[in-house]
Amino acid sequence: MWFLRNLVWLVIMILVVGFAILNVHETVSAVQLPGKVYKELPANAVLFAAFVLGMLTAFALTLFHQLRVRAAVGRIRRENEDLKRELSQLRNLPLDDLVPTERAGSLVG
Repeated sequence: MWFLRNLVWLVIMILVVGFAILNVHETVSAVQLPGKVYKELPANAVLFAAFVLGMLTAFALTLFHQLRVRAAVGRIRRENEDLKRELSQLRNLPLDDLVPTERAGSLVG
């Protein structure tokens, strides 16, 4: 499994480096950001910045999702422990308080 994972990473790196080499002389005419306009930037720098921004956004969204899921799992685990404790207490109730009203066989019929 580790071999396939490393092979996939190698192929991705070869593709990224090849794309960067093929687009060394390409430029982006203008990038408009709030309050600033950047002109004649290398395409590789713009693509790298967009990639980093996208990865940071994905990381933040995944982090928030994981925190929500872990909180839900903790809440469910506490509820499960409470229910197990209650079930154990119900199982340990004495049977002396039960009053037999009728036989079980007479109810069928």
